Amino acid sequence: MSDSLPPLLRGLGTLLILLTSALVVTVERRDNTERVEQAHIARIALKAEESLPQGRADTSTLAKEVKLLRLQLQDNDLADDVFENPWFQWLGLLGTGLIAASFFAEWRLKRAIARAARATSPEDAF
Repeated sequence: MSDSLPPLLRGLGTLLILLTSALVVTVERRDNTERVEQAHIARIALKAEESLPQGRADTSTLAKEVKLLRLQLQDNDLADDVFENPWFQWLGLLGTGLIAASFFAEWRLKRAIARAARATSPEDAF
């Protein structure tokens, strides 16, 4: 087995991780936009319902609390905010790309060294 094969395989694996991460970021951004729009529409609907006259105070208070709880469930928590942060996503993709590039550079260097060693070996001279 050639010494240059392991870095090549690591580079290909890391490149696969990079491509998958980029795809996930794209899909998540699209889904996140839809969720933000739905939460915005729900807030507007809640404000519109609050402006309407209510018949009973108990029912309206309970309905308002249920709607607020639903809005809180739709909102993102801190961990989601970090993972959905564009800086976090782009730096993560950049870091993965750098790792993949370093493996490919190691593969090319080891392949060049192996070629040079074969070209200068005394066995080939005879």
